[in-house]
Amino acid sequence: MSVKLGKAAGMTEAQLWELFQAAVIHDIGAFSWREKESLLAFNLHNPWEHCTRGYLILNRSGAFQPLAAIIQAHHDHWAGNNPSGFRKNGIPLASRIIHLTDRVDVLIQEEKNILDQGPHILAQIRPFAGKVFDPELVALLAESAWQESFWLDLVSPWSAEQLVTLVPAPRVTDQINTLVDLARLFAGVVDATNPFTYRHSRGVAMVAELLAEKLNFSPADQSLLKIAGLLHDLGKLTVPVEILEKPGRLTPTECNLIKRHPYYTYWLLRPVWQNHRLANWAAYHHESLNGHGYPFHLTAPDLDTGSRLVKVADVFTALREDRPYRDNLPWAGIEQVFGRHIARQSIDRNIATVLFDHRHDIDYFWDELTSELLPKT
Repeated sequence: MSVKLGKAAGMTEAQLWELFQAAVIHDIGAFSWREKESLLAFNLHNPWEHCTRGYLILNRSGAFQPLAAIIQAHHDHWAGNNPSGFRKNGIPLASRIIHLTDRVDVLIQEEKNILDQGPHILAQIRPFAGKVFDPELVALLAESAWQESFWLDLVSPWSAEQLVTLVPAPRVTDQINTLVDLARLFAGVVDATNPFTYRHSRGVAMVAELLAEKLNFSPADQSLLKIAGLLHDLGKLTVPVEILEKPGRLTPTECNLIKRHPYYTYWLLRPVWQNHRLANWAAYHHESLNGHGYPFHLTAPDLDTGSRLVKVADVFTALREDRPYRDNLPWAGIEQVFGRHIARQSIDRNIATVLFDHRHDIDYFWDELTSELLPKT
């Protein structure tokens, strides 16, 4: 809907591409399922908190930083009185479009024939023109919505094919750096669900990239291991925030919910990197050489150096961070824990040795990362 409305509003191809990207991730700042569900109500009270969180995530995301202002204002009211300070045409056009189409979307009832709903949806939108929504966009929406195909496209099984023809995607010339920025964006979302893990994925990525360099991986594979580190906990987006933030001991049922996350990481990444080990590198970080890891219970022959390396980076980073039940461990404490892992043959001794041989480099990068990402009070 956003792209169609953007075309009707005369947006350029570059503006449409930016609009499409922002529309896809407009609720990136909504972390809990409770908050996501609350956004399904048509009339929202103070909807801007998740807009601000989304803005903060995107504002330091490299290639996607230009989307930050759009996300910040995507619930701004046309008449003003918004936290952003924007009003009327001062609100980014992409924000105004996403706001309108988002509210149209929440009015759609899946169990009813979509063609029966169009007139009723427009009737609910029109009274807010000039108050909540840009009146010119509401008029453009009404012009577009007289076509049955406008509504049928919203429930079409061919929506992916339609988007390919609608969205003027630019040619990506720097694919690795773009992938790193995209992975960093997702990592920011995953880590922000818990105040104790605000730097976890970036920490794993930092250590994985450093270990890959010291172990003479190619520059391309060093970058891919960095991406694997950034995305290794992607599956945690399927775990309720309440469990991730629980300060006490988890119940067996809660532990089982946590244990699902590397499985989901694998299957979220596998279709994208079908012919590469990146999905394995990201998803096998809870596997053990002795076969007692989870969720696949792989053994040493199944785990290549990249997978073992990400596990070392993940274990180290978790120990280096504060947790609700303990403070971060100094190097001596980390060595003790690694010693127990090595004795159980659950972690690669040689990669752990490389980690400890370069502790000064890691300390330097860790301090930089902390200062960059430390939550502001």
